[in-house]
Amino acid sequence: MTAAGAAMSTSAFPSDAAPAGRQAGARDETYVLRKIVAMCGRLSALASQDVDVAGVVRFLSEGVGAQVALLDRTLEVIAFAGVDDPAEVVGKLRDHAGGSGPYTVLNSAARNRRPLTVPVLTGDAASVIVAPVSVGEDVAGHLLTVGGRDHDLTEDMRLLVTEHAAMVCGVMLGRELVVAAAAGRARQELFEGLLHARGGGTGDREDGEAERWARHLGYDPERRYHVLAVALVHAGPSATAGTGPLAFVESTLTRLAPDAIVATRQDEVVAIVPVNGEGDEGLAEVRKLASACAASIAERRLGVAAAGVGNECGGAAGIARSYAEAGRALAGVRRMGGSGGVAAFADLGIHRLLLRVPDVGDLRAFADEVIGKLLDEEEATGMEYLTTLSVYFNENSSPRRTARRLHVHPNTVSYRIRRVEEITGLSFDVHRDRLMAEVAVEILTGLGTS
Repeated sequence: MTAAGAAMSTSAFPSDAAPAGRQAGARDETYVLRKIVAMCGRLSALASQDVDVAGVVRFLSEGVGAQVALLDRTLEVIAFAGVDDPAEVVGKLRDHAGGSGPYTVLNSAARNRRPLTVPVLTGDAASVIVAPVSVGEDVAGHLLTVGGRDHDLTEDMRLLVTEHAAMVCGVMLGRELVVAAAAGRARQELFEGLLHARGGGTGDREDGEAERWARHLGYDPERRYHVLAVALVHAGPSATAGTGPLAFVESTLTRLAPDAIVATRQDEVVAIVPVNGEGDEGLAEVRKLASACAASIAERRLGVAAAGVGNECGGAAGIARSYAEAGRALAGVRRMGGSGGVAAFADLGIHRLLLRVPDVGDLRAFADEVIGKLLDEEEATGMEYLTTLSVYFNENSSPRRTARRLHVHPNTVSYRIRRVEEITGLSFDVHRDRLMAEVAVEILTGLGTS
């Protein structure tokens, strides 16, 4: 018996001491069977105690005198014992698997839901036992043991104990998954509560409740935050059904902004993003984050991203308001052109009102009524009336500044504006006419003129 096995006989199984005077190499079948029963009972007891899978792996290693490694389905080591480097255990599996490869062996064990012994290729080599670790209907990993032939337990007995240990590991991993899922649901509910706080925090009670929720999620009341909402306008060729692309968006935002509070909702990913700057500087930080995320999505060919940024939260109770603003900005990006991009609520201007019109057709009809003839003339002559008019309004009706931006002569601008008034029947000296024209231009530049 190895030193580890002897230790188990005197500590974990004090009532199963080996019979005195036993001849070297001989086995007392009753002793060994009692030891197996005791080990399996102890393993079952571990499943109900505050012990993790690493404890099970250590117990198995000491009990059977073997090198043990618990792997996930990608061959990443979760826990190991009885060996300094778990790569030795995986290496022996590779050596014994030969040309078939370790994945073939693991897949065979997983498919049959039974442990197996990998044939020994050399005379003195230790055998390798592979036992699938099942969590419900799925195989979450594999338990490997590598032990010599001179141990008290026969290979079949070691196979039995390893299988039982794998079952216990599956119970523990399943329990961890349940706990993680419950924690995830609780976190999602807290997140949803912040985004849809009643009244946006209109009283001391609501403000205090929102801050408690936010603190549970990692919110720091000493920092400034903006809410960012990201969605996919068009799914790319690499996008898959379900939540795959949005999961990538969430992981990307988490990677780019580790301090952000991020969660995936039904058709968007929302991030409560801390910023260092104040006002426009803080807003610029969130814009940069959104643009970097959109670039990653495009690089992975998952689709075209649209993003909306809310104003600074001004405390945990303001998260709901900032989220509503981010949603309005996101709706603006998705609706006005549908080609993706990043917009901040602060930039929407009159589009804050236009977005409340449910039917885009109504907006187009209004714009067509006001300056539709101008578009027809532009199409017939090639003259850039709409662009000129848009810049003219943005430059506060200054022909000189408009000309500078368009790289034309001021007289050209003045001529085009007179022609616009002639074609549309509007007079920009009349406040009502000018206002209608400005709104119509905003609609058409936002929606596109096609």
